Amino acid sequence: MSDEARTSSPLIRNLSWRDVQEVAKFPSSLAILPVGATEQHGEHLPLGTDTIMVEAICERAAVGLSGVAVAPAIPFGESHNHTAFPGTLTVALDTLKALVCDVGLSLFRSGFKVVFIVNGHGGNTQTLAAAALELRQRAAGVVASTMWTSMVENAWEGMESAIIWHADESETSTMLSVAPELVRMDRAVDEIPSPLPFFEFTEEALLNVKVDLGLPTTHALTRSGSIGEPLLATAEKGEPVVEQTVRNLRRTIRELQEAFPALQKALIAE
Repeated sequence: MSDEARTSSPLIRNLSWRDVQEVAKFPSSLAILPVGATEQHGEHLPLGTDTIMVEAICERAAVGLSGVAVAPAIPFGESHNHTAFPGTLTVALDTLKALVCDVGLSLFRSGFKVVFIVNGHGGNTQTLAAAALELRQRAAGVVASTMWTSMVENAWEGMESAIIWHADESETSTMLSVAPELVRMDRAVDEIPSPLPFFEFTEEALLNVKVDLGLPTTHALTRSGSIGEPLLATAEKGEPVVEQTVRNLRRTIRELQEAFPALQKALIAE
């Protein structure tokens, strides 16, 4: 294997310390920190679904970009609403915040100029916002964050179900695209939740909530753990979601790198 082949991966876990040193020397080097979860995803999807998807998307977006590396995905999140289902592993808000900050500080110490937190689990959103704020203050560095689903423009339109929530048509289709060997469609069950005041079971509503009540306990809405219609899922529906997300995330990474000098001047206290 050639040296070029050995170092072509953007994943930090596949690189040596010297490889990382070279990547971090780039004037606007950027480290992506994916954050997922380990929680139930119905009877047909693996517990690591959120982590698998966010890491796959981040890796694909980073391939071939100069000065970009992807840290190992944090596989634990705030998943208390799923704890009635075996295998769900949840951590306290302060634990997750501290872990993200500690890993972020390590990335800055390694020489990266920007840390880009990419969230793969809706339950992490508020904790990661707090972690990003603390990391900015402690590291005096440029810290960006996003939810990977915010990179989807219109690819959801390929879905037939009106529900985009959990272990549903969209999530199952995405997993069929990135890790089909882990999907058990023979176990998939459709479950439509009863109406709940202040809740709309769509990704758009989740990202634009006007009255925040937190997340409902999953076992109150579903027996299988699925909320939606996973039986409608296909890899063909998931591929446009992945492609659009990767394309837009890749563009955002480049924009952050190009903007780094201005961001450094405006955001980092001297």
